[in-house]
Amino acid sequence: MNDNDEHLSLGNLFRIIKELSKNKFSALQSEIFCSLFDVDNINDTTVNNYCVGCRSIGGEYKQIFLNKSNRYKKDKTEFCNNIIRLLSIIDGNVYIIDNNKIEFINNNSSAEYLANKLYNIAKNDKDVSNSLVGNIKSYIHDSNIYEALVEELLFIVLYKKQPIYENELKKEVLDNILNDTSISSSSLQEYLSLKLREGINYEYSLKQLALSGNAYANFEMGTNEFYGYYAGYPRYDHSLEYLSKAASLDHAGANYMIGNMYIKGLIGSMSDLELEKGYKYLLKAFELGNVAASNVIGNMYRNGIHPLKKDIKKAIKHYEIAADSNYVYAFNNLGTLYEEQNDLTKAFEYYMKSAALGESWACNKVGEYYRLGLLEKDMSKAFNYYNKALDSNYRVLCYYAYYNLALYYYLNGYDDIVPVKDKDTAIKYLTIAGNNGCYDAYIKLFYIYIDEIINDNNNSNYDNMLFVKSKIENDSRFNEELKIDIENKINEIKNKKNVIDLNVVI
Repeated sequence: MNDNDEHLSLGNLFRIIKELSKNKFSALQSEIFCSLFDVDNINDTTVNNYCVGCRSIGGEYKQIFLNKSNRYKKDKTEFCNNIIRLLSIIDGNVYIIDNNKIEFINNNSSAEYLANKLYNIAKNDKDVSNSLVGNIKSYIHDSNIYEALVEELLFIVLYKKQPIYENELKKEVLDNILNDTSISSSSLQEYLSLKLREGINYEYSLKQLALSGNAYANFEMGTNEFYGYYAGYPRYDHSLEYLSKAASLDHAGANYMIGNMYIKGLIGSMSDLELEKGYKYLLKAFELGNVAASNVIGNMYRNGIHPLKKDIKKAIKHYEIAADSNYVYAFNNLGTLYEEQNDLTKAFEYYMKSAALGESWACNKVGEYYRLGLLEKDMSKAFNYYNKALDSNYRVLCYYAYYNLALYYYLNGYDDIVPVKDKDTAIKYLTIAGNNGCYDAYIKLFYIYIDEIINDNNNSNYDNMLFVKSKIENDSRFNEELKIDIENKINEIKNKKNVIDLNVVI
C-alpha cells in the first residue's frame, strides 16, 4: 500500500521521502522513523510492517504524537525539529536551525514539494475528510507549508487506518461471521455493492443476483415475498423458493424464516411431518446463532408443539438465550410466563427491558402496569409509555396503546396530563385502534356516536355509527348480550324526535 497515491499513509510518506532524497542510501526507513517520532532506535522489521500497512502503528508511537499534538496547540513550533530532521534526510544536509524554524520550513523547496505531494494523495484518500483537504489547501495557498505538513503528519499517524491491516481485520471479521456457513465473503461483497449502489434497476439486479445463487439476494427476495412487497400480498410459496436457496448455504435468517413458516402453518398443513421439518430448520438456524430461532423453539417447548413435548424449564432456557442478545420478544415471553405464575415483579422487570428497547407491545404493557397500579400507580408514567408504544413500525405496533390513550386520557381528560378533554383525538385514536384489530375500540366508538345522536341531536356521525356497528356485528366476538344492548340503543334513537329514520339499521 506504499506504492500508490490512494492512501495518505505512513508507507507513502516514507516512500516520498526516499524518492526526494538526494542520497537514497542514507534515507533508511529506521532513520526516517526515529526522526519522525523522536526515538533513538527502532527494529527494521517493525518499521517495514508499519510502512507496508500490514500492522497497526504501535500505541506508544501514537501516544508520542498525541502528546506533541496537545503541546502544539500552545506552541506552534512543537513539530519543527521533526520536520527539519526529515528535510535533512531529503536534502542530504544536517540542518541546525536555532531561530525562525517555521520560516525556514516555509521557504524550503523540499518541504513545499512534500506538502504538495501529500496534499494530492489526501485528495485521493476516501478516509480524508473534505474539511481536512480544504485546510491543507489553504495552508499551502498561503505559503504556510509548516502547518500543512503538521496537518498531514497528524492524520497519517493518529487517524489513518493502516490499509492492509484494516482490510485483513475486516476480512477476519467477515470470515468469522461466515465461518459456519457455505457463503463466501465475495457473495457478501457482491450483495453489499448492489445495496449501496442501488438504482432504478435494483429489483431486476437483485433478482439476477438471486438467480446466480447469492445467498443474501435470495434471502432479501424471500423476505420481500413474505411481506407481500411485490404482489401486494404475501406469496409464501415464492418466499419459500428463494429462502430455500439461501438456507441451503446455511444462511441463518433463511433457516429461521422457513422453520417459522412451517410452525405457524403459513406453508404446509402443520402435519407432524411438516412440523418436524420446521423444527429442523429452526434448530439449524439456532446452531448458526439466530436468536429468533431460539425464541420460537422456546414457544414450542412452552406449548408442546410437535415434535417437542411441553417443558417450561426448557422454554425459559431458550427464551433466556435469546434475551441475552436483547431479543425483545424473548423478554416479552419471559414476562408473560412469570405473569402466569403471579410473579408480577419478575414479569414487570422483563417488560421493562423490552420497553427500554422500544418494543411497542411491551411499552403498552408497562403502561398498563402503571395505570392499573399492579406494582405502582402512576398515570403520568402510564401516559408516557402508551405514547412510547406508538413510536414503532406499523407492522409491530401495539394498537391497544391508541385505545388506552383515548379511553383513559383524551375522552374525558385526566388531571394535568390531559387537562381538557379532547374528544376529537379520542375518536381519532379509537378509530385507528379499531381499524387495526382492537374490537373494544369499535364498541366504545359505537357508544360515543350513539350518545351524540341521542343526547346532542347530532346526526353527522350517523354513517360512522353504522360503520362501527357492522364491524362489531361481523366479528366472531359479537355475542347475544352485546346484540341486545345495541338493539336497545337503536330503539332509543328511533323514539327520539327530530332524528333521521333508522329503520334501515335493524
